[in-house]
Amino acid sequence: SESSSGSSTQTALLYPGHEYTTDLLMRQFDQKTITQDGHWVRMAPSTFFETASHYLTSAHRRALPQGQKLLTIPTPLDKEMIVNPNFRTLKRRGEHLVNALLLWYEFGAENRVPAENRSMFTPTNKRRKDSIFTTVYSNDLNTILQDLRSGKIDPVSAADQIEALESKLDENLIARRPIPSTLPSHKNVYLGILAMTVLGSAPAAVTLSDANIMNMAAPVESTDEILISKSRLISALRQFGLLSGGGSVHLEDIIALLWDESRLDNKSKEHDVESSIDNDLIELGLLKLSMFGVALNQPSWFSKYCVPCIQPKPDYDENS
Repeated sequence: SESSSGSSTQTALLYPGHEYTTDLLMRQFDQKTITQDGHWVRMAPSTFFETASHYLTSAHRRALPQGQKLLTIPTPLDKEMIVNPNFRTLKRRGEHLVNALLLWYEFGAENRVPAENRSMFTPTNKRRKDSIFTTVYSNDLNTILQDLRSGKIDPVSAADQIEALESKLDENLIARRPIPSTLPSHKNVYLGILAMTVLGSAPAAVTLSDANIMNMAAPVESTDEILISKSRLISALRQFGLLSGGGSVHLEDIIALLWDESRLDNKSKEHDVESSIDNDLIELGLLKLSMFGVALNQPSWFSKYCVPCIQPKPDYDENS
């Protein structure tokens, strides 16, 4: 369950069904299995060192003599988000979605959010305190040691600077920055829509009968009819540390505004208790239309024809 502070990832533990931790971690360092999207040079150095640390620890435990081997599981969920490539992919999905939301807000909806709610977007980056190894840049550490030996800084200041060294590895060495004041490319549009679908929709069954038996979402004829949950989307972004903190959460305001703008009937009312549940779900096609102006197949509840066009055809006597 998710706590109000969003710290459930620190207390949740993952128990896989098989002990493959060491092998799966080792595959991430095999050049034959590394995909173009998973190159370490595209990630923050801290991700590489945390994964290498976890591999060394797990390999040591499994290499102990027979009868003394130690389990490498369970794994805290927040560590799994760093060392597990599948979780890293999900977090990248969230980053794509955040970029898409901020672009939509900047170019089409900035003046619709109250000024008091326009707090700066600053993703939080929580660091684990129980890591066995700590990696820092040697040059930064040597500078602090030299200043401490020469008397330029006192021990308390040196301790503060050393404590901050580890966070520098969270910054990517190679980054792709978009050109300022430019509209999103086709790829960014696709990535934003895909991320919204992956993070905001519930798992769906393969067939209608499976959906009824397993109490899951039924399959749809068009992807535009996939239902996206606002609360599910916000919860996923929060767990990945992609929501800003503070009294007014800027990104949540943008998501709420997007939901209101995407409703063609415009009947969402905050005081309407009966419609509160329905207001959480909206079809993907409507979100695509609002954010990117992408053409959509008509949503299932919206009439495909105007009123005159849906009138029944007149009956004619074929023999006349």
